[in-house]
Amino acid sequence: MVARVSAFAAVVLGLAFALALPQAGTSGTVPVPDADVAGQRTGFLSECAQLPDRKAARCYEAGLLRAVEQSGNPATGVPGIDVKVHEAGGFLEAACHSLMHDVGRTWAKQHGVTIGTLYRYEPRSNDPGCSGGFGMGMAMYLGPKLVLEPRTLLTTCERLPTRFREYTCIHGAGHAFMRGFHGTLGPAVAACEKLGAVNAPDCSQGAFHDYWISLGGADGTQTSGTLETSPEAVCGGFTFKRPCWYRYFWERKPSTRVYQPKDILGLCGRLEGLQRAGCISGASLLASRERDPVDHARMCQGLHGVDTYDCLRGVNVPALRGKTFEELRLVRTCGDLPRTTRAWCYGWFGRTLSVLTDGRFRRNGCSQIEPAAAANWCRVGGDHMNRPLRTFS
Repeated sequence: MVARVSAFAAVVLGLAFALALPQAGTSGTVPVPDADVAGQRTGFLSECAQLPDRKAARCYEAGLLRAVEQSGNPATGVPGIDVKVHEAGGFLEAACHSLMHDVGRTWAKQHGVTIGTLYRYEPRSNDPGCSGGFGMGMAMYLGPKLVLEPRTLLTTCERLPTRFREYTCIHGAGHAFMRGFHGTLGPAVAACEKLGAVNAPDCSQGAFHDYWISLGGADGTQTSGTLETSPEAVCGGFTFKRPCWYRYFWERKPSTRVYQPKDILGLCGRLEGLQRAGCISGASLLASRERDPVDHARMCQGLHGVDTYDCLRGVNVPALRGKTFEELRLVRTCGDLPRTTRAWCYGWFGRTLSVLTDGRFRRNGCSQIEPAAAANWCRVGGDHMNRPLRTFS
């Protein structure tokens, strides 16, 4: 188990480092680690793993685009690509979301996707990897049009049949607004606010995420003028502090090792209020590189009070998609916490797992948790699945 987790961590660390580097060549290119690190020698697009860095990235993107074209319609074709990529594993599996940003942008441009037709091509899957990345890529392409009438995207997002896909669409809108405003954060967040109080926090997380990416020039991002690099300064200027911090460490401090509670406190212990809350959630997200969700949740138990809850918000819940037994294991870790924090924990995981499963966990999973009070806290969390998440995928 340790060897498997360490190998996966090496892959994701390589991806995070790649995303932080300035890119050359094609827009949104992701440098790829050596084949030994990639861990993929056979299967779907395995020929790309043998190539050096940027040639490999272009190979993956070209191969993914070709696969989308051959599928006929990305709505049904990209979910099939998800299956092939999960079977291949290695770097391609870890990087597919980011690689698909560029593929989605390219495909949307080549096929003349509009705000009105976007709904037809959104992948019909809750998979946060290739499908999630492709949908966001299409939204990014539409950024210059969306900034003229931000609320027009809601027509597409609200028509999507699952809560997870709706969330991904709203998050992608934040990325799109950043592209439409040429990397200017203030107008992008203001556009998110026009989507209403329910959608603005999750949209803004996408905008802030794009901002942190843009500081390294990755993923086809643009910058305008001299940019502030301090998260305390950037996040202090906005209402949405937790969404602002969430991807900061992931994008800007990828080599920072977070494995123990003391690592989180070392990064965030001097802060207070929502700045501290956001910092802890963002720092906790780094722990998902070295710990699976259940182990990660147990690590958070080494903190106290609201710090524990903020840490739990960084657990990579979407990684449990389709793993019913692991979903229950994750929620049951809440039973080891003090009563107040325990209620928050059951509520948060009940909520996020319900988002991931479009309500199935609220209906079927919470009832398998004991005692009755814990099951009730879980269900209450599931009842809130349509509220803003602020930290998630």
